[in-house]
Amino acid sequence: MSVILQNGLLKRERLTLGAFKVLQPTVNVLVVNLMPNRLQTERQFAQLLTHLSVNVRVTYAIPASHHIKNNAEVVKENYDTFEDIWQKKYDGLIVTGAPVDRIKFETIDYWQEFQQLLTWRKTHVRENLFTCWSAYGAGYAERNFPVRHSIKKVYGVYHVDHILNQRSQLTADLTQMTMPQSRYFTIPNEGIARRLKVAGNDLAGAFILRDERARSTYITGHLEYDTTTLEDEYQRDIKKDASTQQPKNYYVNGQPHNNWQKSAEKIFFNWGQLLIAGTQCIEMIDLLPALKHTREGEKTV
Repeated sequence: MSVILQNGLLKRERLTLGAFKVLQPTVNVLVVNLMPNRLQTERQFAQLLTHLSVNVRVTYAIPASHHIKNNAEVVKENYDTFEDIWQKKYDGLIVTGAPVDRIKFETIDYWQEFQQLLTWRKTHVRENLFTCWSAYGAGYAERNFPVRHSIKKVYGVYHVDHILNQRSQLTADLTQMTMPQSRYFTIPNEGIARRLKVAGNDLAGAFILRDERARSTYITGHLEYDTTTLEDEYQRDIKKDASTQQPKNYYVNGQPHNNWQKSAEKIFFNWGQLLIAGTQCIEMIDLLPALKHTREGEKTV
């Protein structure tokens, strides 16, 4: 379906994603974008959101306390801050990863605001999705599941060994799954409450957790990544450290290979089904009189 951009860098480029369907409901999703390449990340998540079965109105936000290194003025002009969203409600919240998983949580400039966001979501958001570092940060802050810092980077494309909850809406119609990983933490399979387990890997730990009580999904990887994103990261890192290891299970005949796209699209579609479950669609209610008139042959404006 269509992604309607409320703000952000993509909107500056006047891009339209997907096709708007009048007879489908529209949900409001807040994306907290903590990645340094914000334009690329916007595009990646927006593209995945087109696979939802409804229209999606997207608002991008950043913590006000975050020190932005690249294009700070442009980002501030085109993003909401948390101060702008505290009094609003959303159908969905997505919080991206961030390159801060080797830094102590308490020293991250927006850590206090992130904790406030975790509390706020419980009363202002229907469905929540935390990816990579934000899943790590949420686990640490709320003590809902164990998280461990890893000295060695979990880096590459990993196959899910176990889909542990076949009844989860998140894994509906999924018999196998692959996911890009780029992180310095693990969520160990052992020690996780059974009710939270959805999918994991024996080597890299949990990949997907789901807390029905908090209406929150936690994904340790980057399903949103494009084919070349891991390659770009590798080229960046090898300039800093020549001993950097290549991402695992990623190259085929020396070229980046994307074997996770179908998994990403399906998981986001399934998350969208959770998102719209029970949604009261005001837009649809408002359209009913116009649709009735149209059926009766009357002209509507």
